[in-house]
Amino acid sequence: MNKQQPQWQPISMLPVFSEMVAGLLESSLTQLNNMRLIADKPHILDDHTINRMIKLYSEQLEDHWMFEAQFARWKQGTLSFADEKKIDRLIKLSAKLKQTNEAILKQVHAIEDKTIDNIKSMDDTELVQAMLSGELRLQ
Repeated sequence: MNKQQPQWQPISMLPVFSEMVAGLLESSLTQLNNMRLIADKPHILDDHTINRMIKLYSEQLEDHWMFEAQFARWKQGTLSFADEKKIDRLIKLSAKLKQTNEAILKQVHAIEDKTIDNIKSMDDTELVQAMLSGELRLQ
């Protein structure tokens, strides 16, 4: 992984980062809930959707270090008590974001071979075998 050099932001950008991390976390929590709702019916997804999710959440995880580094830089500076508390909250939220994105990817990888595209590519024997073994349940 080749890390790009970030353009470090001043503490005045703290509200922007707060909104950004909160928005990303909200979106990721919604997606994780959606993944849990379809865990037993992965055939409703296609390969394109799965690949798009893998790309999106993998990229977010690969870039997560930039949040951590930015917050660490701010913590090294002279901060007001309020800013220090806001940064501590951001650190916790960004850790939850990372954990949530990892959970999404775990769920996506668990079902990536059970999409409608994979089912359509099975021959009749494979399809019957998958259904009889319980590996494939079409509900």
